[in-house]
Amino acid sequence: MRISKRWTLLLAASALALITSTSAVGAAGSQTYTVGSLTVPGVDTGVVLKQGKPVTVTATGEFCPGTGYCAGPDGSGSWNSLDTTYGGFTLPGAPVYGLLARVGSAPWVHVGSGPTTLAGEGPLVFAVNDDLYIDNAGGFTVTVTGCYPGWGNGDDKHEHCGPPGRSDKP
Repeated sequence: MRISKRWTLLLAASALALITSTSAVGAAGSQTYTVGSLTVPGVDTGVVLKQGKPVTVTATGEFCPGTGYCAGPDGSGSWNSLDTTYGGFTLPGAPVYGLLARVGSAPWVHVGSGPTTLAGEGPLVFAVNDDLYIDNAGGFTVTVTGCYPGWGNGDDKHEHCGPPGRSDKP
């Protein structure tokens, strides 16, 4: 069966999109996530933090809303996130277009480019502080350091946290 060049490119692009939307495990318990510009309200990392077991977050990248302006994870302080035409920012008062995080049912917090320490109990979720997502481009690459994915059955050399749906090792 012969596959056209167009189908080959489409399959390659699909595979690349899948790879960039999942997490990758790095050294020393770090995992990387892509927080895309169209993600509403955020990216569930699959990491489940435990009380007393904080993680450190750093981020890079560029988020470009339809305004023609682009911002890094620290966002823009020159825009007012308390005033909106489109229904409200995820975290009013925080820098517009900045990187946000939430642990469990706790409120959203601005984490920016970090390093920022997050603690609490529950799933770790990231979002961009925006009020209109349909016109966006770009996104952030977020690295979470301090825990390994999975529950680490038989492996007690480092902290494991995730995936969601289980509260502890069996």
